[in-house]
Amino acid sequence: MSKIANRTWAVAACAAGALLVMNMAMASAETTLEKIKRTGVMTSANTFSYPPFGFIENGKQVGFDVDLATEIAKRMDVKLVYEQIDFRGIIAALTSKRVDLLITGMVYTPDRAMQIAYSEPYFNGGVAAAYRPDKPIKQPDDVIGKTIGVELGSAGDKFIRDNYGTRVTIKTYDTVFLALKDLENGRIDAFVGSVAPMRYIMRNTPALKSSATWDNRIQAANTRLEDKDLLDEVNKHILATKKDGTYEKLVVKWFGSSVDN
Repeated sequence: MSKIANRTWAVAACAAGALLVMNMAMASAETTLEKIKRTGVMTSANTFSYPPFGFIENGKQVGFDVDLATEIAKRMDVKLVYEQIDFRGIIAALTSKRVDLLITGMVYTPDRAMQIAYSEPYFNGGVAAAYRPDKPIKQPDDVIGKTIGVELGSAGDKFIRDNYGTRVTIKTYDTVFLALKDLENGRIDAFVGSVAPMRYIMRNTPALKSSATWDNRIQAANTRLEDKDLLDEVNKHILATKKDGTYEKLVVKWFGSSVDN
């Protein structure tokens, strides 16, 4: 190869290398929201093991979170793709950029907020009481002196034991369904448990009522801390669904009636 050819090849190689570096720099400068809009695809993660927020039914990914996320994606004019990931790996999937955001009913905690950003809340996932209309349990202190059913090891179990201890008679159950059946049949005075699964099951037990949520466990969508533009976009659409009634329709679909948020 001649010296001129060598120089020509070297110049071409340098130009190609510079272009590659430039393209890589541009890609690294692209925000997650810009990438989503460029590709037309937005990815999220879900365990699909927590009805009614996310679960598998007849082979399909369904739930309140899925419907809300799909609605947000539609308003952004992009396609939503969910990855099924065990809960212990959900936050790592976001921070490692395996997925773009989380719309998976993530409960707010200060520790988590140091790792990931939280959107406008879209559900209050605390505990509440289920009761029969003839024996209403509206406020937490109404449980005093009563026989209260709880799911063993659940948030409701901890709430009752921590706050009321020996002032109530506690009856434990392996499932929320069995506890609500006993409540319906008058074997306990109330059931205290996580509001979401409790109200989901209660769609099929119209004879039972639910108190307002007693403690705040805010659930929201999540982005990486640096993805402020994506968080703003998600917040905009969450607020819009609440304003135009879409959010309320999803609540009624998955919980049977409006809930306190």
